[in-house]
Amino acid sequence: MATCGKTMVLTTAVSSVGGKRGRDFLPLMVDYRVKYYATGLIPDTAKRTEFSGTDEEILQSRVVDRVIRPLFPRDYYDDTQVIATVQSLDTNNDPLIVAINSTSAALAVSDIPWNGPVGAVRVVEIDGQLVVNPTKQQRDIATLDILYAANETRTLMIEASGEEITEDRMAEALKFAHDAVVPIIETQKELVKQFGKPKRSYMRLVVDDEVMEKAKEAGLEEANLMLSSPKLTKVERQEGEKHVYGKIISTLREHFQGRDFDDAQFQMAAHDVFQQALREQILSGDKNARYDGRSPFTIRPLKVETDVLPMAHGSSVFTRGDTQALCSVTLGPLDRGLKVRSAQMDPTKDIPLKHAMLHYEFPPYCVNETGRVGGVNRRMIGHGALAEKALVPVIPSIDQFPYTVRMTSETMGSDGSSSMATVCGVSLALMDAGVPIKAPVAGISIGLITEGDPFDGEKEIKNYRLITDILGTEDHYGDMDFKIAGTDTGITAIQLDVKLPGIPLDILCKGIQYAKKARTNILRKMNATISEPRKELKNSPTGEINVGLEFSIPVGSIGALIGAGGSNIRELERTFEVTVSIDRKTGALRVVGSPDNTENAKQAILGQTAQEKDAFFKRGAKYTMRVNEVMDFGAILESTSPSKNRGFVHITELAHQRVENIHDVVSVGQELEFECIQEGFSGKMSLKALLPGGSSTASDASASSTSQQDATSHKRPSMQRRSKGPHAGKSNSPRTSGSGHRRSHSPQRSSSSSDATN
Repeated sequence: MATCGKTMVLTTAVSSVGGKRGRDFLPLMVDYRVKYYATGLIPDTAKRTEFSGTDEEILQSRVVDRVIRPLFPRDYYDDTQVIATVQSLDTNNDPLIVAINSTSAALAVSDIPWNGPVGAVRVVEIDGQLVVNPTKQQRDIATLDILYAANETRTLMIEASGEEITEDRMAEALKFAHDAVVPIIETQKELVKQFGKPKRSYMRLVVDDEVMEKAKEAGLEEANLMLSSPKLTKVERQEGEKHVYGKIISTLREHFQGRDFDDAQFQMAAHDVFQQALREQILSGDKNARYDGRSPFTIRPLKVETDVLPMAHGSSVFTRGDTQALCSVTLGPLDRGLKVRSAQMDPTKDIPLKHAMLHYEFPPYCVNETGRVGGVNRRMIGHGALAEKALVPVIPSIDQFPYTVRMTSETMGSDGSSSMATVCGVSLALMDAGVPIKAPVAGISIGLITEGDPFDGEKEIKNYRLITDILGTEDHYGDMDFKIAGTDTGITAIQLDVKLPGIPLDILCKGIQYAKKARTNILRKMNATISEPRKELKNSPTGEINVGLEFSIPVGSIGALIGAGGSNIRELERTFEVTVSIDRKTGALRVVGSPDNTENAKQAILGQTAQEKDAFFKRGAKYTMRVNEVMDFGAILESTSPSKNRGFVHITELAHQRVENIHDVVSVGQELEFECIQEGFSGKMSLKALLPGGSSTASDASASSTSQQDATSHKRPSMQRRSKGPHAGKSNSPRTSGSGHRRSHSPQRSSSSSDATN
């Protein structure tokens, strides 16, 4: 159990003894979970139990995995599982930092073979100052946020987001973070001295020297020949690799028949032959030595298209070599945003509205395979989150652009770095949709090829080469995937995945500089197609961009503004073609629509509020009311006085006996006298109180509770069915399909939403 402040994380590490013979991979499972009781919450699930794993928990599990996986011995293949469970959560002490450090400590003191320990910190920049392990409030105002993990000499994992941070400043922050992890590692070493167990022996999978020599003899020359054929497509390269792999393995099986070797050794030998061929070719110094004939710093051919989907609000296709992404942007009203409470939120705070979201898809056809379609996996969630992190810093705030922005990317072809293609493609689609982003964003992946044993984390890396825009094959056989996204001005997101037991920070800082050059070239190509957002929204007759107008009214006036069953607010939205959002706690209002309509709606609301002083229903007073609408559970009434204030009568207040059919008692247009049983701008009325034997006092408690409950339960859906979207009304609504289905530019008929998690 690791503790930091009031945050407590229970971390366990378990590994089976005696791995399966013939296995050539590490089955490592990492699960990060936050218990709802950690913050004093009860889950929202039907059985009130925790989810199987939210998107946020999946992303954090992936982070822990990426930190520890490179430090397992290459030949260790026993089932291993790490579970980090947040038992108590203090939002000012990051549980993910505690989870990474406690995972390192658990593995370090265990008998599981692992070459740790490691340390992890979070570094943010606030007003030009770098802060280690900030509070929640500090993170919220930071312009740079880095999650950094390393051992004493090498970096293992980086997750960073920032508001266009310069490359030099990013390098300074990374060095600052590295200095901060050293004391954490020293503390863990002391823990190992006191409680550490001897590391266990295990069944090793090592390629025999004789097997390796025979494998080289069978396939190295042919592998080199194929790697020197730059005109091959991805499919042709894959077929060539399969052929050489098959030739090596069949030769080894035939040559060593009857010997105590299994296919796992032969598979590993074939892999190492290809890896050696690719590494030697790239490190040879030949300027065009890469698999596809490029130099180390050359980007694959780019193709940029926008407005490819005529009915979409914004769309693009971004192609880089054989990697291609079809991207779209859809704009909708703010009530289509996400408001989902998680166990990691402060239970005392309101749930924030997420108005910009990105969904990444990786269908099986993009890698020429068959498979399951629909749903998401951890990889899709991770890639989508990275691309979203890269783009959010340039998307305008709700105040500047009062829309929900949904971004999607469907990978149509994958040959490396589809997440960075997503960043480029969605940036184009945002501009095509007319979203006023601060600047275009592009992303690139930097790879690394080193000489010698890639799993030796002790020796100094002397001979290496950084390569720009890596292929899928270079990612597979290489040593890192360093994804960097940003604008012309600076970096917005970074993600580092390594296969080596860490990479020296100076090499990574060089990679950041190489990425800047590549990013500039990509942005130049993107800008040649579309360099700034459209001035008008697509698929809207006027093209006018809505505005959001904020002001406040007295909290006591909110009920009258909404009206019985939401009738007043619906009428106002319909009249002025706007959307009105109300904070019932503070009286703050946001009116969204065209500039003229929002101002007119504001004046109408303020005028109505001023008149309400003379339109207050008083308890016990009698009023003549007209029946405006009849529902199964009651009726909406309107005063016949000039104020025309609305009221409500529940079915239980219509007669002393049970009313089976409300239409037998009241009908639309009927004028009746009622007694007010609950005062306010929207009064609760009673008819039976005026009937013989009636008593307003006796019926008050029943009416105020029952009618309040029913009216409230029906109020929200009723409002949402008619609420206006960002392009509300005829003047600013988008095109509709022939079937009459409404598009997300226009008001949604239901604002219910769900947060699918895996």
